Amino acid sequence: MSREGFSPLSSHLRAHRSPRALAWMVVCALALVIWGGESVLFPNISGEDPVRASGAAFVPLLLGIGVLISAGDSMADFSRGAALPRRHVLPLHLAGAFLVALLVTCAALVGSGAFDALPPAVRNLLGFTGLAAVSAASLGTRSAWVLPLAQTVPAFLLGSPGPDGTAARWWEWPRAAADSGASWALAVALALVGAVLVIVGKPRAL
Repeated sequence: MSREGFSPLSSHLRAHRSPRALAWMVVCALALVIWGGESVLFPNISGEDPVRASGAAFVPLLLGIGVLISAGDSMADFSRGAALPRRHVLPLHLAGAFLVALLVTCAALVGSGAFDALPPAVRNLLGFTGLAAVSAASLGTRSAWVLPLAQTVPAFLLGSPGPDGTAARWWEWPRAAADSGASWALAVALALVGAVLVIVGKPRAL
């Protein structure tokens, strides 16, 4: 009688609720296909003219949160005693989840013909994933959404970066022009700092 063998990969994916995270990313991809290259108006809480932003600027926030929530381990006690320590597995998991989010983003925007939206979408995915990582490291993976959503207030509901983003200030980096070196530097820095904090920090499930 044959018996299915134990699969470390399958067990890892189940423990990290990867099917749920993948489904979330598919929903985000559909949003990008529909909204990625289109601009919508957000109300400006400062009383100025409404803020214009595209789906490619906003949806990566949701994808970045999904990357970190997928890192939550429902078998934390087992993982701590596993032969391969979690600190060795976690970087691979985060890299894989981010790669899936990146591929989903690129496929959705290319498929919808919104080629110009690719650079800001990739930049925002880096930055928002980094913010989600900082939030997860300090508050727990289930609270990875806190800092990214907090960023939406100054980024999408305040300020006047101009229609092409060239007048964006540093805190408006998600809506800065695609060729803004400062916004790219900040997004990459957030991604690196967040990754380090999550990988070297003590796991927090709450």
